[in-house]
Amino acid sequence: MSAQTGATELPHDAISEWKPSGVTIWAWVILCIPLLWFGVGIYLASATHGATHVEGTIKSGEILVELLIAAALTLALACIHEAVHGLPMIAFGAKPQFGILRYGGVPMGLYVTSPGHRFTRRQYLIVCLAPLAILSPLGVALCWLPFGGYLVVPFAAQFAGCIGDITITWHVLRAPAGAACEDMRDGTRFWKAEA
Repeated sequence: MSAQTGATELPHDAISEWKPSGVTIWAWVILCIPLLWFGVGIYLASATHGATHVEGTIKSGEILVELLIAAALTLALACIHEAVHGLPMIAFGAKPQFGILRYGGVPMGLYVTSPGHRFTRRQYLIVCLAPLAILSPLGVALCWLPFGGYLVVPFAAQFAGCIGDITITWHVLRAPAGAACEDMRDGTRFWKAEA
């Protein structure tokens, strides 16, 4: 996962640009599987020790309803995840733009970006890690509530989806200390420190 400049030239004061390659995206998909199961274990442990226990069996007539509830909550949490990225962007003076990621015309996820705004490394690390730092522990607490069993899969999926945020964080940490970071829809650009 090295910095990629792509076919276009970088602006004169840019240091580098990183965009996830096809290999990176497949690595995320593969790494999401154990992260998802780890998340299920953590949130299920919380739900089974909460106010009500998660039932071990689901009646056949209820399974479709249960799946629809889990899908709706997962989608809602994905939207909240992106909003949690967007809030520090706003706090740091950026104007976030929200959208749907598409690969080959197929919707694959949601995103928030702020092209043109340059964050300090510290600011950008806060933007990247906000959902992991806020939503993941919040999920443990919420799974203790009576409806906590419904939140196990959505919060586990949110936790596993943080793999992209962690990857971007790794690239930000490798950038020079004074570098500015620009969040783009399809990657991150690193800029020389302003004089």
